Amino acid sequence: MAGKGREKKMVVSLIQEPHERRRSIRIQAPLILIILIILIALLSNPSMAHSPKISTGDVVIVPDAETSYAWYGLLGGPDETDLYRISAEEGTELRISTSSPDPGTAPPFAVIGPGITTMDLLPPGTSIPEGYGSIVVPVPDIRQPPSYEPFTPMALYEGASLSLPAPASGDYTVAVSGTEGRYILATGFLEAFTLAEWVLIPVMILSVRAWQGQSLVANLLPMIGAILIGAWWFHKRIPPASWPWAWLPAVAGFAFIGSGILVIIQMVLAGLRTGPVPSMLLTLLFAAIPVILGVLLVRIAAQTDSSPLYRERAAMAILGILGLVFWAGLIVGPILAIAASVMPGAGTSGAS
Repeated sequence: MAGKGREKKMVVSLIQEPHERRRSIRIQAPLILIILIILIALLSNPSMAHSPKISTGDVVIVPDAETSYAWYGLLGGPDETDLYRISAEEGTELRISTSSPDPGTAPPFAVIGPGITTMDLLPPGTSIPEGYGSIVVPVPDIRQPPSYEPFTPMALYEGASLSLPAPASGDYTVAVSGTEGRYILATGFLEAFTLAEWVLIPVMILSVRAWQGQSLVANLLPMIGAILIGAWWFHKRIPPASWPWAWLPAVAGFAFIGSGILVIIQMVLAGLRTGPVPSMLLTLLFAAIPVILGVLLVRIAAQTDSSPLYRERAAMAILGILGLVFWAGLIVGPILAIAASVMPGAGTSGAS
């Protein structure tokens, strides 16, 4: 009897081993594709990326003269002036420009600081400290068609721009004034992000959409719709999961897919103004990555038995981390994926 029992276990093992191997191949093959896409993304030129910040309307302190920031502001009228203060050492490049999503509203600006020898006329209410000078940078007379920004994405009309080495060490004030409307003030030139800034960019982009006048509900609708439709499909087409936590990677995956769809929708809206441009391929790449990550999470949720394998748990955790890296699922999706990787199995220790 013992011999027959051993033979039976061997047969079951031989049957299960190819099945487990196939599951491993199905999970690993798309991961290889993801890695290739990530490498392409990292090798692409990120020079148009800026850390987004919403201007408060008071005197805004720019944290670093060289790091790229995009300050999203609003001028309430031609007599209104927004002020930005930049500390710079002598010789540091001051790179400043304005743009706007609306035609004809990208404003001029003035730079006030030490070592500047000119005394250009400033907007009313703006003073020049003793020993300082001023430069007014106008908007070019020739208006260009809107350019395409691939990371937000957004169609932008360019305004004034200036690049010069700081003539002396000290504080420089950028005074933005002009036509009433929305504007973006870009400062710096080095693409550098803190971990918190990078992770929170999806939330900041929602603030940018509100600044554009878009509805927050409309921006969340693609992700909410993907979750609701995906949950209905998962319930109807996938047999009831024996692992009670299978809904976590499934919902995370559908949230990833919805965030990718949102990027494509924004690209299309911007493209209606700019027409097709090559940099849209970069946007499509960043939209495709969350979708692929989401499909992988849904596949893991559908294939997991009563207790996820170690490699399935590792895959969920890695996909969640990649979701944070590539702004998928509005932070909530990646958290759900990472949480799923540590949930217990059904009636077991959970990692067979």
